[in-house]
Amino acid sequence: MNFVVLCDFDGTITRIDTAEFVLSKFAQGNWRFFSDQFEKGEITLEDCLKKQFALVKASKKEILNELDNIVTFRPNFEKLAKYCKQNLIPLTVVSAGLDFVIKYFLKLNNWQNLVETYTAKTKWTAKSAKLDFPKPFDKASANFKHDLVKQCRNQGKKVVYIGDGSGDYAAAKDADYLFVIKGSRLEELCENHGVHHRSMTDFLEVVTVIMQNSVT
Repeated sequence: MNFVVLCDFDGTITRIDTAEFVLSKFAQGNWRFFSDQFEKGEITLEDCLKKQFALVKASKKEILNELDNIVTFRPNFEKLAKYCKQNLIPLTVVSAGLDFVIKYFLKLNNWQNLVETYTAKTKWTAKSAKLDFPKPFDKASANFKHDLVKQCRNQGKKVVYIGDGSGDYAAAKDADYLFVIKGSRLEELCENHGVHHRSMTDFLEVVTVIMQNSVT
């Protein structure tokens, strides 16, 4: 099977957006202003997140303690991850969220050996969080998620992309097979712009399609 699965984390694997929760809880300043700028195309996804998390005043421990109480997961991600592992299909979590949050919850669920991660690296200073995103291979890419889709396709891979938000849209448009979370902003964007997609609520839907060889 010559394809790869790229999956967003916040609002896709998790039922809540952990990055948005952290910003709502710990950011000191108007972080939504940067979200609005991104939606309008005035700044990149990377610049949006860098500016937002620079406003966060909290420790890793404080953030994880708060998230521990509220994070739940969309059904059957583990089945997708195990199926991909057993069938030698690369599965990568592609996220603009906080890397230590993602790694914490992957480890908590014993998923850390089933997936790769492609995220910004979070560096903590005395004043704020600093995000260092992967360097693009193609400077024409809209963002690092889009860039990874293009890399995979340039290698002759078929890309299955799973996401839910505006930050996924550029990547989603160029994917070969697209799954979007039902009721999400990404679903709205795809419907408004005529981007072919499958709406989903459960990762078993993705597994089923792959098993039926619909995405080979």
